Amino acid sequence: MGWMSLSRKRVVLVTLGLLLLLDVTRSLYARIGYADPVELWQPDPAHYADLVWPPGTGLPPDTPPGPRIYAQRCAVCHGPDGRGNGPAAPSLIPHPRDFTQGQFKYKSTPPGQPPTDEDLVRVVTNGLTASAMPYWRDLLTEQEIREVVAHIKTLSPVFQKTPPQPLQISPQVPGDAASLERGKAYFVGAGCSVCHGPQGRGLIPMKDTNGHTIMSRDLSAPWTFRGGLNPEQIWLRITIGLAPSPMPAFETVLSPTQRWDVVNYVLSLARTAPWEPGGVLDGPGQSADPIKRGAYLVHAQMCGLCHTQINRTGIYRSDDFYLAGGMRVDVGAHGHLVSRNLTGDRTTGLGAWSNGQIIEALRNGHTPDRILNVLDMPWNFLHALPDEDANAIASFLKSLPPVTSRIPPPLHYGVLETFGMKLKDPRWPAFPPAVLTFVEGNFGQTGDVAARGWPQAALINTQWVILILGIVAFGFAEMRDGPRELGHGWKRAGIVFVILASFLLGWLVYHLPAVGFLPPERVARQVLDRIPTPNVNALPSPEQATLVTRGRLLFTVASCAFCHRPEGYGGLKISWKAFGTLWTRNITSDRTTGIGAWSDREIARAIRSGVTPDGRTLHWQGMIWDFASNWDEVDLRAIIAYLRTLPPVSKQIPAARPPAADDCEKYTFWVNDSDRPGCQ
Repeated sequence: MGWMSLSRKRVVLVTLGLLLLLDVTRSLYARIGYADPVELWQPDPAHYADLVWPPGTGLPPDTPPGPRIYAQRCAVCHGPDGRGNGPAAPSLIPHPRDFTQGQFKYKSTPPGQPPTDEDLVRVVTNGLTASAMPYWRDLLTEQEIREVVAHIKTLSPVFQKTPPQPLQISPQVPGDAASLERGKAYFVGAGCSVCHGPQGRGLIPMKDTNGHTIMSRDLSAPWTFRGGLNPEQIWLRITIGLAPSPMPAFETVLSPTQRWDVVNYVLSLARTAPWEPGGVLDGPGQSADPIKRGAYLVHAQMCGLCHTQINRTGIYRSDDFYLAGGMRVDVGAHGHLVSRNLTGDRTTGLGAWSNGQIIEALRNGHTPDRILNVLDMPWNFLHALPDEDANAIASFLKSLPPVTSRIPPPLHYGVLETFGMKLKDPRWPAFPPAVLTFVEGNFGQTGDVAARGWPQAALINTQWVILILGIVAFGFAEMRDGPRELGHGWKRAGIVFVILASFLLGWLVYHLPAVGFLPPERVARQVLDRIPTPNVNALPSPEQATLVTRGRLLFTVASCAFCHRPEGYGGLKISWKAFGTLWTRNITSDRTTGIGAWSDREIARAIRSGVTPDGRTLHWQGMIWDFASNWDEVDLRAIIAYLRTLPPVSKQIPAARPPAADDCEKYTFWVNDSDRPGCQ
């Protein structure tokens, strides 16, 4: 009895009614299933401290200049109390200096002694080459810099001792063949080659005394020497060491003359810069070691932006959950997803995937378990990754320490609601949402528990069971009642055809653009073809052409084209109570509304340190300068060289607005134009 005794009409009505009820239930569960994180991480302030934005907000009016400028300019990296615990610190390599320890790398005083005032003034004034530490000489007066230095000295008791005296630099030894031969012998004999390699190429990951990652210097690339590349500065580095890094002091190991021989040998290792005649690209981005190359690319690109959890102010959980996923992303009609665990865990991460499977996911959006929507993961931009880079990234991800973080499946709305939302904005085939929302906290699961998505799976499976039972019941009713109610055979065939066609159309719209029959190349070309390709033959030299070509690749795969649009004119809004409302900058060569009037140094400082020519500090979640600070100097110059070639687009971008009551509670990125500030 039951369904088998119903008429065909009632079978259809009951089946559709149950399917509709389950579909509505799916939409309801999509709203509550991942509503709250399993864990809302908050760092120990001693490790990473929250800051009110903009930096310095809330300081008493009578705050002295030194502490005030420090809070506005320095605390985002070095922390409010100078412990290297600023909110942007987790992604920076090397880690920001902990001033309270009284250990400073770039100084002129003997080991164990603090730097002189002039040492600190020099670093604040000129910054540190190829690092997130910017120069301030154009934004702070000399007096303001000295006020900041005076404040920094209050953060450590080492400055309460007798004022330090600079070392006397011994007379330089001529860099003749004999000196180079001796220097090479000392370089090997004193152990320099252990960290820097026999050819001085370095870039070996190490740990400083605080446990933070640091890379040994590539001595063949003097343009990356942070303490300066003049011989006297190199002699001081060898003499004094670079505490708290693994670079020791050689003051008691080598005589002053022997240290000069090492200096001469180090200077002889310099290769031609890639932007100079005869130079070639040969940095960390071209490393023959795939894991080293992959580590460099991942740390500098946007992987951590989605695959590492954040707290309520945007601090990354990098120490114990780096790239372990768990961030919820709301994608409009496409539902909710939780970023994947990219660590080497074989059960919940990528440890059991092959390199080929990871590459297929990166470049084509095809994973072993599903097809990725380009809004889930921007594989359409990563489609441009060369084979060597894609393999390097895959190798590095598989080498990551395993973190158990079980990621639930994407959570979708019911079929009818999804269909309706997509048809409201029928931009075939992506159906992009108006906004993307990124939610802080951990939406994965670390224990051995059932996945959070099981109710959705149960509802979908029940829908299929109901549909199959309905078809079977309809068939029984057809055999029992005969064909008279449906009329002639052609009419029944027409009804079946309409039902099947409607089902197919619904399935297609529901799953677009994550469908396997769309060639990945065709999907990717929709954005890749919009990225300007300069005429490299018109550039002044082959080296410049190589640099610009490299820059275009990095612009494409490193999120520049994603946030600033493929053409570079920006204007996409981001709103979050942590930093207010901002719009991605116009980075075309337009001199009025773009960055055409900025110098290369100013562009580099904005990309690497988040400081604009007008003195604004950019939030690291609004412009990912914390990741971009890890770009090699050559790659950064390549990006800048490419930006110079972008055709000018006159598009005035609204000014950023500090946090206000109408800003979004969650990090919200507008996919379409919106000039109105706040969450509207």
